[in-house]
Amino acid sequence: MAVYVVGDFLRETRLRKGYTQEEVSYGICTPASLSRIENGAQKPGRLILEKLFERLGTENNLFNSFVSREEMELYSAIQELIRDVTDGDIKKIEIQISKVEKLTVNISGLEHQCLLFAKGELVKQRDKDQNKAMELMMKAIHITLPDFDGINPLRSNLLTFDEIMIINSIAVLHAKNGKVMDAIQLEMWLKDYMEDKIVDGKMKTAKYPMILYNLSNWFGIKGCHHEAFQMADLGVDFCVSYGNLAAFPILVSNKGVALAELGEFEEARKYLHQTITVFEAMKKTDRAQAVIDWCSMHYNIKF
Repeated sequence: MAVYVVGDFLRETRLRKGYTQEEVSYGICTPASLSRIENGAQKPGRLILEKLFERLGTENNLFNSFVSREEMELYSAIQELIRDVTDGDIKKIEIQISKVEKLTVNISGLEHQCLLFAKGELVKQRDKDQNKAMELMMKAIHITLPDFDGINPLRSNLLTFDEIMIINSIAVLHAKNGKVMDAIQLEMWLKDYMEDKIVDGKMKTAKYPMILYNLSNWFGIKGCHHEAFQMADLGVDFCVSYGNLAAFPILVSNKGVALAELGEFEEARKYLHQTITVFEAMKKTDRAQAVIDWCSMHYNIKF
């Protein structure tokens, strides 16, 4: 049985996928550093190792990097901060930002990307300051993608999951500011990227359906209801296959809304009724009632 060390695995995966050292390392470390890691001459830190794996379209489920107590504490704090941002718990985000800031006083680089992203999300959610949020998001993404202008996709670049999250948040801010086509352009980039470059994993299971949900919303806003239906339908199939319960009902709802906008009211009613049933089963009665009210107000569909 073959025995791998992390450098061998990184090198063989990179070569199998046809990526250069420059593509994989860009913004994370120098190509020379990646070369030393691949050759076993340099031990990567935990965060750098994780981001290199993500650029290769996978997650670090096989290898661990032996690190200092301080580095492990910082890595764990960053992971917790990402979870808090995902949950949208403003108080926890505030507390965890303070904790990560104390641990990064004398550190610059990758560790600050997540910190700036979290600050941007906090400003967006707590203060409703979209301009400041955009400023923080752009500072965050420029740590690893300095050429990104916030609008035009960099389709030749490989992406980490953090970069995908930040670009998604930038797209959401564009949509909130009425720049829906800019939002769609960025989100289609992320959709195509996740389909083409990222193998199955927990991050894809969590993030890909939300990208499809955003696209179905934004296509609907632009009156492109066939496209809105296609995005929602793709998202529903993915959720069923990979067990994303959180995104499932909202994507089913978007299928129903798209069908209603296309005049297919019987089919729309079927999917909207499914949405209500799932929300009620999840004990989210407020969400179920919101769907009932929306259907009655906009489509004269009664439940």
